[in-house]
Amino acid sequence: MLALTFRCLGWLCNQLCGVAAERRAASRATRRVGHVQNASLENSGLKVWEADLAPADEFGRIFSDVAGEILIQSLPGSVKVRNFRHPGKVFITNTRLCFYSYVLGVEVSFAAKWIEIASLRLEENSESHTYPVVVSLKEAMDFDGKDVKMLDLRVFEFSDLGIFQKSAMYFVGADLFGIYEESEVKSPEKSPMEKSVKEVPTSTRLVRTASMISPDEVLKELSMWELERRTNLFKSHWKAPYWPHDGAAKMKWVALEGNAYIRHPFIPVSMAEEKIAVSDIPPVESVEFLGMRRNCTWSTCPVDGETDELGWQYSTDFVMGNTGWLPYCGSVSFVRRRCWQPCFYTDADDDAAPATAKETIFEQVLGEISLELLGQSLESDDWKDPDSLMAFYWEETGAMDLDISPWSDGSSFASAVKGKVRTIEMRSPVPPAPMCPKETRVQSTWHIVVLPDQVLLESVTMSLDVPCGTMFNVISCDSFTIKDGKLKMSRTCGVEWLQSSWLKSMVEQNVPPQLKAIAERMVGVVTRWWEKALPELT
Repeated sequence: MLALTFRCLGWLCNQLCGVAAERRAASRATRRVGHVQNASLENSGLKVWEADLAPADEFGRIFSDVAGEILIQSLPGSVKVRNFRHPGKVFITNTRLCFYSYVLGVEVSFAAKWIEIASLRLEENSESHTYPVVVSLKEAMDFDGKDVKMLDLRVFEFSDLGIFQKSAMYFVGADLFGIYEESEVKSPEKSPMEKSVKEVPTSTRLVRTASMISPDEVLKELSMWELERRTNLFKSHWKAPYWPHDGAAKMKWVALEGNAYIRHPFIPVSMAEEKIAVSDIPPVESVEFLGMRRNCTWSTCPVDGETDELGWQYSTDFVMGNTGWLPYCGSVSFVRRRCWQPCFYTDADDDAAPATAKETIFEQVLGEISLELLGQSLESDDWKDPDSLMAFYWEETGAMDLDISPWSDGSSFASAVKGKVRTIEMRSPVPPAPMCPKETRVQSTWHIVVLPDQVLLESVTMSLDVPCGTMFNVISCDSFTIKDGKLKMSRTCGVEWLQSSWLKSMVEQNVPPQLKAIAERMVGVVTRWWEKALPELT
């Protein structure tokens, strides 16, 4: 009965003081305008790194004039220019959106200030293996020697879209997840006299549809809420909820699911509620998440106008949603809450290492096969042609949904390379392995060099759906030569680490045997292709 009375009094006070509360919130927002930009970024929900940490060091090595620039996030992605998709890294800072790629000798970089970007939006594309984000620039800018006004950017991970969403809203002021489409503008009903006039074609305009993906879903299930109840109406003293009707809120650290506070799934079942409630920070230091054990740090997420400086919201009771919560402690604020978001990381003995030195893992003489015709087939434009060598290879490896770009002459890049280069997106089966799916999306770059006495076929591949797959590239190089009148194949391989990972030793142990097995299958591919091509030549 007492709780009901307090709740009613609180509701009445909130109604009477609603206008004053709005003015007070507006005043707080005005005073915060002068805060430093670092704090402002954190209030927006964007995590920042200090300049002396590894991601910022990597960014500083690649791009110049980074003094005072705050790195928010770096993530894997690709950008398409001249029909060639460059795989690399996207860097998001407080002043710029940057991209860098170096693969198979092709090096490109791009940097645009946020004030130079008109919009970022997610495109609906059922044929894409990744998430296409179109970056529209206000003025054309140079990218690898070509003036571009629009970037075709691909994001590999769904979770990274949350970072782009916050960046788009904070720096550009436009939502990322809405899709723009043509829509008819209905004309008003015309009078009989107006209908006799010659009809004018219906105009069209760009309108915004409903959001395709809610950005809140990205971190919603991972967030942890801290709940506290006021012990004395006349003092600012708080403790874990203790009233009988508080239910799961008595644990203090909970998850918000639907219309209820529940035990957070990251908290071990064996941990007693009393132990959980006395913790001053989220009682989770590591979790089993996305196929691996990850260390975990937590940070609050203050939101200007919705919380106070420490991220707290205040109300008369633990109501759901944002309705009824104030960004300050009122006279009848009996409860408060704040949201904590996790940051996952793994311990690493060393920083991200460069490519492992290539080692020869396979050699074999195939027989009397023409090196010249082999090179011609590999240089062909259509790698899906049933008569081409690569069509035999796709069939052998079970590759699906192939999206093959046209060849790019190596001399057309700002950093010229020998031969030809092309990119391929596809889906590919995954050999049975712990924590691995049955198939994965694959981003690969292929390089072919045809010389009078040698043919080189090189690939750099990233498997997006295997554990830690976006942290490394697998490099494979097949060299075909003639020895004693017969074709000889030799394969070398390496692993290029883009980010340190606890799986490093396991990956480097498993990659060479798998590529050796594929090389043995490649021998059969070349043999079958030659057996089919030879009768047509004679």
